[in-house]
Amino acid sequence: MTRAVTIIVTLAAMPLLGASFALAQEDEEGAFDRTPQDCVVVANIDQTKAIDDQTLIFRMRGDHVFRNTLPRKCPGLARENRIAYETRVGRLCAIDTITVLERFGVGFSPGFTCRLGEFVPLSPDEIEDLETIAEGRQRVQSAAEASPVELEDDADTEEAESAAEPAEEPTDDADN
Repeated sequence: MTRAVTIIVTLAAMPLLGASFALAQEDEEGAFDRTPQDCVVVANIDQTKAIDDQTLIFRMRGDHVFRNTLPRKCPGLARENRIAYETRVGRLCAIDTITVLERFGVGFSPGFTCRLGEFVPLSPDEIEDLETIAEGRQRVQSAAEASPVELEDDADTEEAESAAEPAEEPTDDADN
């Protein structure tokens, strides 16, 4: 008998504490292994963060961090920063899908469902770069402001348009 497990993940809204985590992903010789993985063990996932609508960061228990670039953009992923996924074998793989959870009243409603890509190991420098990009996007989105604008009355607009039109020069038909 196979049992399906649905996992709901709230992606971290605060900036990750990149420098404070021990990210010793290098082996004893100091070489960084960049071999992409098809799957990760669900029990080892500690934190997940959307960088944009196509990129997820999976921070694992211990010292590994993976970037998962989805094959296509997943609308609402970065905005909502919440996902759900189902697994039957305790592993989340590149062939699996995630569903964006959208806030709906006091609960959540399923949004777009998108397929995952490969899990690519990240170095501490790469993690810092991606987080800087994500924080910059959040600042740009929150920096947009709207202000009221007064529109001119139709009479004022007509007067301005007629004043702006050049006067027609009289033509002398007798010369032609």
